[in-house]
Amino acid sequence: MHRPVLLVIAHGSRDPRHAATVHALVRRARSLRPGLRVETAFLEFNLPSVPGALRALEAEGVRDVVALPLLLTRAFHAKADIPAALA
Repeated sequence: MHRPVLLVIAHGSRDPRHAATVHALVRRARSLRPGLRVETAFLEFNLPSVPGALRALEAEGVRDVVALPLLLTRAFHAKADIPAALA
């Protein structure tokens, strides 16, 4: 049985503090759940992109991915961009 990977999807920003904050949050999640693989992807400005992260996971043989939008509201990105990127 394969364990699912949690893919945290953030918006991304030109401001490097955004990615640093997202990565710190993911490190904290990993420390709290050592048996859970947690990866990061961004909708824009930062890497890896959502499609890039999914391709990398697929290349590793990962079959199950749980996408977790790291967005504050259910606005356009959450309703349109993330579903399109995961399709």
